[in-house]
Amino acid sequence: MLRSSVCIIFVGTFKKTMKRYLLFIACCLVLTACKETGGGDTPTQEADTLVAEKPDSTLWGRMGSGTGMSALEFITEQGDTLELYRTDPYTGEDGLLMGEIRNAEDRFAVTLSADEETMRTAINVSQLEEIWKKAKTAPYEEWQLWNGRLLLSSKQKQEVGTVTRIDTVDILWLDRDSLVIQNHLKQRISFK
Repeated sequence: MLRSSVCIIFVGTFKKTMKRYLLFIACCLVLTACKETGGGDTPTQEADTLVAEKPDSTLWGRMGSGTGMSALEFITEQGDTLELYRTDPYTGEDGLLMGEIRNAEDRFAVTLSADEETMRTAINVSQLEEIWKKAKTAPYEEWQLWNGRLLLSSKQKQEVGTVTRIDTVDILWLDRDSLVIQNHLKQRISFK
């Protein structure tokens, strides 16, 4: 008889303890939800809002006369001169040069590796603009560079009205005659 009463006391204590833990967990979840939504004081964002995960780190400028096969002399639009490696000295990976280094007048968009001394991408924006003007049948209306990638926008008619669609693509090839891009489905589109 003593054993069964000990078990009943233990089970009763266990149930009370579990109820307290569950109540504690529920309170934590409610507090976390209030904190994430701002406690109801701030309006919630619509589901279709574009949220950038990391800020744009693109540097804009021109190539200087010290640009060579292994290094770039990059002069930013703010007037700073950067000496950048074209090949990462630690990994041996080459940065991506999209377009040609034709002259000191061409505008470039450059992104850097984590060490901030190596070029990750360098895109000849002047050549990109020239190709864009030639591609009059393109399905996209506008473009923007963001961290070495191309954001392309197009207008689409839907039941709710006209919606702007933004596709993020990688530049695979850029020269004076053509632009080849690739979307997240690995589909390639060429502009000539």
